[in-house]
Amino acid sequence: MAERLRPGRTDLRPARLDLAMSSAMRAPVNDSAPPGTGPTGPPPRRRFAFARRLLGPVVAPVANYARRYLQATVEHELRETRSHLNVLTGELHVAQARLGQTQDMLQAVLQTMQTMSAQLAHIQTRGDQAHGQLAAIPAMFGPRFDELEIKQRPLIQYDAESTAIRMRDGYVMAPTALPTFVTMLANATSKGLEPGTTDVLRRLVQPGMVVADVGANIGLLTLVMAWAAGPGGKVIAFEPEAVPRSNLEKMKHLNGLSWVEVRDQAVGEKAGQLTFHVSDIIGHSSLYALPENEGSREIQVEVVPLDDVAPAKRMDVVKIDVEGAELDVLAGMTGVIAKNPDLAIVAEFGPEHLKRVGQTPAQWFKAFADAGFKAYMIDEATGAAEPTNAKAAAKVVSANIAFARAGGDAEKRLLGR
Repeated sequence: MAERLRPGRTDLRPARLDLAMSSAMRAPVNDSAPPGTGPTGPPPRRRFAFARRLLGPVVAPVANYARRYLQATVEHELRETRSHLNVLTGELHVAQARLGQTQDMLQAVLQTMQTMSAQLAHIQTRGDQAHGQLAAIPAMFGPRFDELEIKQRPLIQYDAESTAIRMRDGYVMAPTALPTFVTMLANATSKGLEPGTTDVLRRLVQPGMVVADVGANIGLLTLVMAWAAGPGGKVIAFEPEAVPRSNLEKMKHLNGLSWVEVRDQAVGEKAGQLTFHVSDIIGHSSLYALPENEGSREIQVEVVPLDDVAPAKRMDVVKIDVEGAELDVLAGMTGVIAKNPDLAIVAEFGPEHLKRVGQTPAQWFKAFADAGFKAYMIDEATGAAEPTNAKAAAKVVSANIAFARAGGDAEKRLLGR
């Protein structure tokens, strides 16, 4: 062949030559022409037949070769395409595998981050707790330092009859002639002999309130309530016994409590003059007869109902410590109870005192309940107030009971809400 066949060509000369020769050999031969006619010799049909016989063996292999070559080229390209496709498929599988690994790695990273986040949150929480604990240190030690500072102060001989003892809210006066009582106060905490009740009264009494301290004695709780009410409030302190009342007056003036009014009266159900039994033990005196084994003397005192002496506008808190005469005080303050729907009462409860005056714990609690009050026992160690009743309270020797109307503001203050 004159030139080398190249893949992809469609104008191959052998193919056209084969086609032409095939056409020439298939052309009809005119046998009707006279022999020897024609410009160059034998008739066309015979010439083509001759050419076909002469050239066919040469052209046919060339055409066959060309067809095989073209076919081989296409198959080669198909094989290469398949090879490329297989390579691409393999690469795709590899990419998918890597993508799966990447997803697994991302998932592992995400889990690690979540774990670290949880650990950081835990660390943060512990840090906050530690910070809170550190912040609580001053609050924890501050009161203790204050307590130490207060209690290390020496007793002061105020005058010939009284010894001044420093408490949290100021100085109280104790009769020097009663060294046991002085020692008790000196050894008590700065909150006094009834620290839980002190805390409760601080919660109940708010600035500007009007308070009655029935059976004030030397004024340990009068002092607390006076500073809680403040100069804008008022405290009426009732104490019929001369010696405690004298120390109460001194306490008032020494601490500058001008809004405290001291009255030399007992409080009861009806107005009048009654016998008051003065005990040799300070704080045990009562309108009712004392036990025979407890030394006492009798004096005459003026008794007033709280309704007759309470301010007309308001009364917020009444503290009662009258050694068994609590229900007499309650009976004489029905008007105060009616006019002050948010009134709170703190009363001493002593089963032995009630037995002495002929009452039962059930009668005592019922009287307060009938007046609309709910009872709470005060924990002197913690200042907490828990609901109580006659059956539960009868087990104690003595306790202070707080009374408030259910759902009122006084109850919320009592419970620290």
